[in-house]
Amino acid sequence: MTRFTLFELFAHLCGELLASGIKFTKDGYPVFPEHIMLDCGTNDIADMIDWKNRRRAESPENTVVVMFMDDELLYRRLFHLESDLPAYREFLGVTGFDLSPRIGMDPELQRFNIILSMMATIWLGLHGVQIVPNWRIGDQSTISALRVYPQGSTFAVGTLGCSRGGKEEAQYGELMLRTKLLITMPKRLFIYGPLPERYEQILNEFDTPYSHFREYRKRSYAASQLRKEA
Repeated sequence: MTRFTLFELFAHLCGELLASGIKFTKDGYPVFPEHIMLDCGTNDIADMIDWKNRRRAESPENTVVVMFMDDELLYRRLFHLESDLPAYREFLGVTGFDLSPRIGMDPELQRFNIILSMMATIWLGLHGVQIVPNWRIGDQSTISALRVYPQGSTFAVGTLGCSRGGKEEAQYGELMLRTKLLITMPKRLFIYGPLPERYEQILNEFDTPYSHFREYRKRSYAASQLRKEA
C-alpha cells in the first residue's frame, strides 16, 4: 500500500470501501458486511495472541490475532495493511484495529480514530481475512458506532489498561458496558486481558457468553516461573 499521511490513508480506505459497496451511516461509520465476520463456535478459538507475539502461536489455524496495542505501534500496521496480509491470513481471524478513542478526548478525534480503525478492519475482511470486530468505543457521543454490526455478532475486546480509575470512572465504565450489551446483544465476547470482577458480574447478569484470555506476556511469564520452580 502506498505511503500516506494518516489523513490520506483515511481518504484512501474510504474510497476503496465505497468502491467495494460498503455503506456508511449518517455519522460516518462504515457498516460491517456479514460475510467478513468470523462465524465460530465456542471452542473454535483456541487462543488469542497479540500481533507482536504472533509467531509464538502454537496453532495459528485456531488462533485469533488481537490488534490491541499502543497507537504508535498500531499506526505502523495501518500503513502496512497490504504487506501484512499474508501474515494475517495464516490465522483463524483477526480482531478489529484499536486506535484509542479515550474518554475526555475531543469527540471528533474519537470518531476519527474509531472510523479509521473500522475501515482498516473491513479492508482486511474484504481481502480474505475473517474478522472478530473490536467492541471498543469512546464516550457516549460514539454510541452510534455500535449499530454498524449485524445483530448478535461475536466481538473481541481488549481490557489492558482499561480497568483503572476511581469510583466515578468505574461507574461510567459499568454504565457503558450495560449500554453496549443492550445495543449489540453479542453472540459471544472474547476478552483479552484482565477481567474485573464487577464486569464479570454484569456479563453474567445479562447472560452474555464470553471467553477470557490472559495477555500472552503474562501467561508466558507465569509459565516460565513455573518451569523455574519445577
